[in-house]
Amino acid sequence: MFKIFIADGLSAKTVDFFRAQKDCEVEVETGLSEEKLVAKIPAFDALVVRSATTVTPAIIAAGKNLKIIGRAGAGTDNIDKKAATAAGVLVVNAPTGNLTSVAELVFGQIFSAFRRLPEANLSTKNGEWKKDVLGKVGRELDGKTLGIVGLGKIGQLVAERAKGFNLKVLAYDPVVTAEIADAVGAELVDLETLLKNSDVITLHVPLIPQTKNLISTKQFALMKSDAMILNLARGGVVDEEALLAWLQKNPKAFAALDTFVVEPVAAENPLLALPNFFVTPHLGASTIEAQEKVGLQLADQVVRALRGEVVEYVVNLPAREGGSLKDQKIWNELAEKIARLTAQMLGGAKLKKATLTFTGEIAAADAKMPEASILKGLLETLTDATNVNFTNASELAEKQGLKLTIEKEKNSENYKSQIGLKLAADKATVEVRGTIVEGEPRITLVQNFKVNFRPNEHLLLTRHHDQPGIIGRVGTLLGENSINIANMDLGRNEVGGEALMILDVDDAIPEPILAELKSWDDFDEVICADL
Repeated sequence: MFKIFIADGLSAKTVDFFRAQKDCEVEVETGLSEEKLVAKIPAFDALVVRSATTVTPAIIAAGKNLKIIGRAGAGTDNIDKKAATAAGVLVVNAPTGNLTSVAELVFGQIFSAFRRLPEANLSTKNGEWKKDVLGKVGRELDGKTLGIVGLGKIGQLVAERAKGFNLKVLAYDPVVTAEIADAVGAELVDLETLLKNSDVITLHVPLIPQTKNLISTKQFALMKSDAMILNLARGGVVDEEALLAWLQKNPKAFAALDTFVVEPVAAENPLLALPNFFVTPHLGASTIEAQEKVGLQLADQVVRALRGEVVEYVVNLPAREGGSLKDQKIWNELAEKIARLTAQMLGGAKLKKATLTFTGEIAAADAKMPEASILKGLLETLTDATNVNFTNASELAEKQGLKLTIEKEKNSENYKSQIGLKLAADKATVEVRGTIVEGEPRITLVQNFKVNFRPNEHLLLTRHHDQPGIIGRVGTLLGENSINIANMDLGRNEVGGEALMILDVDDAIPEPILAELKSWDDFDEVICADL
């Protein structure tokens, strides 16, 4: 049983999801101090938090059984990822569940400022009727220019919604391609151009050394005197002192902050006294729908990670240079299954060399996670290593003496991208390649045979002379023993030559059946692979 400790408040549906898992035990206790959490955590396999709990090195060190730290949300500033990585603990998050809520708040803040909605609401409730005053300063959003700093998932949602308000969209993001910007109707420009030409500027970047005080005195000097700036990302991306000076100097300008360097924001913070400053208490992701989506997405990540399955959102995995990898989760699944299949084809021979090849478009992408999946599959098939995950796979491989040689090829035959694994032993070399076809992992090469099959859980591979009757004999034997064939693929290089048959079967093949198949003179090789 996996023991999961939830230290911050999650939606009832999220807690129910955890408790519905037959292999999980759940305990919920919120508001614990570091000292109490240090005392509590040793018995647990997973720790789940939101933003309230700070996961310190002391907590991580105390987690002797800790395998996963899950953050219900996108930001992981409250988790010491360096300490987690050193301890081999996965940090996973739920970065997409709250995106819509944040993107919608952008426009809520814009309309609040442009139409002075908070002031109109409060003054009317206080018995005033400021129609003439507020009507003279209200502004339309139609036809304005929106500048988006950070065109990631949230930035893209904001850009897509901007189309409905007839906005021209400029975007600054040094790692996003023009193709991505075009797809959401944005024009990629440098930061200076964006600041000079935008009526509204919204920030959607993480707080890292490169973005700390990204917008400060120099940047404010470039902006229009009646512009609006929003920071719904992370406190510290905007220099608050510089923002104060800019708002005081430009009374027609506006700013809206949902995040601050220090939270909760101090009551004496001078920004709060300004009429052209709008504030919310870090509400960007706080909607009923977002909390449920984020919680359930995170719960799914945690449970699958505990079970050793592929997870999509691993935070503390070192990235490599190159563009982001599309269909990351499917590539991870394919890579791990290629590793398991190739390792079992080795037949117990001692591994001498392992070569992983990225071919085509994937060769230019950040493919660190598929690489870790390859190592995970090899370690769990060839060694007695346990609790292997994306974070510790490289370290465990090094301890086991397993070195992975990486090769990259620009051109890929027949497919845009392929990954391949070749394992060499003293007297044998095995190779498997695969790709993604219509959103599914597919094996495209086994040894020198071109094939096309989905790597499901139970596979039977036979290498034999291409002649009539072979497929029927195997089908009859399996049918007589109530083993159902789900799919079949056949690879051959010439008629009457050597052939490879791959059968996808519903159940693992019992040893007596496998032994009988191996005894047939027609077969040069029989492999039963469980992926």
